[in-house]
Amino acid sequence: MIRWLLLIPLALLVAIGASSFFLMIASVIDPVMATLTGDTLFVGFWAFVDAVFSADDPEPIVTEAFLAVGRLVFTLLVFPPLLVAILSEVLGLRSLIWYASAMGVLTAAVPWILRGAARVGSPLELHVSLVLGLTGAVAGLVYWAIAGQSAARPSRNPESP
Repeated sequence: MIRWLLLIPLALLVAIGASSFFLMIASVIDPVMATLTGDTLFVGFWAFVDAVFSADDPEPIVTEAFLAVGRLVFTLLVFPPLLVAILSEVLGLRSLIWYASAMGVLTAAVPWILRGAARVGSPLELHVSLVLGLTGAVAGLVYWAIAGQSAARPSRNPESP
C-alpha cells in the first residue's frame, strides 16, 4: 500500500524531473537539438509577443500558450513514464531493460504517433527521435532505481533461515 501511495508517485516525479533535465541539457549541448529548440523558441517567443501586444485582450492568447506548453510537456515527459509505470505494476514487470526500453521507445515514438503519417523521416527527425528516446530511457532508469529495483526483490521473512 505504501508503494502505491508514496514510492511510485515519488519515483515518477523524480524520473520526470531527471528526463526533463536531460532533455534541457541535450537541447543545449547537441547541435541539432540546439538549432531546433533555439529556432523554435526564438520564433515562437516573438510570435507570442506580437500576438499579445496586437490583441485587445491578451488573456486568451496567454492561456492558450500555457495550455499548449503544458500539453507538450505532458505528452513528451509525463505520459510515457506514467503509462509504463502503470503497465509495469499491473503486469509485474521489474526489469531495468523493460523500464528503460519501454519508456525510451514510447517517448521516441510520440511525435511519430501524433503525426500519423506513414513516411520515412528525415535524418533530423530521426536525430530528434533518438534524443527523445534517450530522454525516455533516462526516465526509465531513474524510475527503476527508485521503485522498480526494490520491487524485484522478494521480501525477507525474519523467521526463515
